[in-house]
Amino acid sequence: MGSDRVAGCTHVGRVRAGNEDAYGTTEDVWVVADGLGGHPGGEVASRIAVESVLTSLRDGTGGDPVGALGAAYAAAADDIAARSETEPWLADMATTLVVAVRDDAGEVYVANLGDSRAYLLSGDALHQLTRDDNVAELLLARGVLTAEQARVHPGQFSLTRALGLGDREPTVHRLDAATGRLLLCSDGVNGELPDTEIARALGPGTPAQACDALVEAALAAGGSDNVTAVVVDL
Repeated sequence: MGSDRVAGCTHVGRVRAGNEDAYGTTEDVWVVADGLGGHPGGEVASRIAVESVLTSLRDGTGGDPVGALGAAYAAAADDIAARSETEPWLADMATTLVVAVRDDAGEVYVANLGDSRAYLLSGDALHQLTRDDNVAELLLARGVLTAEQARVHPGQFSLTRALGLGDREPTVHRLDAATGRLLLCSDGVNGELPDTEIARALGPGTPAQACDALVEAALAAGGSDNVTAVVVDL
């Protein structure tokens, strides 16, 4: 999907019966969503969120990327709620959502809600651009856990915010330098792979080859969750 600069891929993994992840790309908008496991319709929520964001941002950001991203998340929340109203069995569906967009000035903005992540590979250095909305991240921020402890802490599986559970305002920030290789991923990637392994798989080849390498590495490490990646050469 997309040009030679953009690629995405998803895999059900080695354990899950179905794939609750979704992704979508255009030339300047890139999206990954991970439907909440344990809630009915996780795969429906993630798909709605991706489609809604791509629709909201199809004509660009109108000179206000932060506002446009906020509006896109709000629209996705509304679309999830509307579907829940027509199909009561979907009443508790929810999803994570990470979005990156390049505005008319060439600046890149990243938004997230939940624990799907954005990374930037600049040279050999991998930078995590987002912070997870989960209990492990709260404990890390308070100094209770180290970064390595947080990566494997049970609090990784306890989200504090997700789209569809009353949350609709993302955390948004601008990249300091819109160059390098951008990765958006579900936690099926970073839950299996430490940063060193993510960087090793992400760096070589084309974006499509990097996507395949990330999926293969996550599966080799256990593949305990759905695995989704979008890779963009900025």
